Amino acid sequence: MEVTNPTVEEIRLWAYSEDEWPHDEWDLFLSWTREVDLFIELATDHKCPKQSFFLHMLYYIVGVTYSEPNKTDKIARIRSYAEKGLGVNHGAIKAWQVNINALLNNRVKYKYDNWRGGVFAEYQFT
Repeated sequence: MEVTNPTVEEIRLWAYSEDEWPHDEWDLFLSWTREVDLFIELATDHKCPKQSFFLHMLYYIVGVTYSEPNKTDKIARIRSYAEKGLGVNHGAIKAWQVNINALLNNRVKYKYDNWRGGVFAEYQFT
């Protein structure tokens, strides 16, 4: 597997393996793939050994996108990520969407630790 450019198949194989992160910046490399549908699928699969990691990835990809300097389409991209979770009946995905809406509607300020650090992957803003 080329660590810096993993395919969907390689990500899926890793997700169901017992292998550690292939690289220190594995989450950054995965964020470049923008495979939000795959991350949602794996974050909601209770049989996936790395389920919590993929929930982290959903927050991480929003954080990476939000913190991009001078990208005029970043808000639209973040909204499109959240839309991918519509109809997914899973509490963590619903909380992720609520948190995105709170961020984009200026009800909360962006904090690196919350989004890219994954601190509130288990929490929901109110």
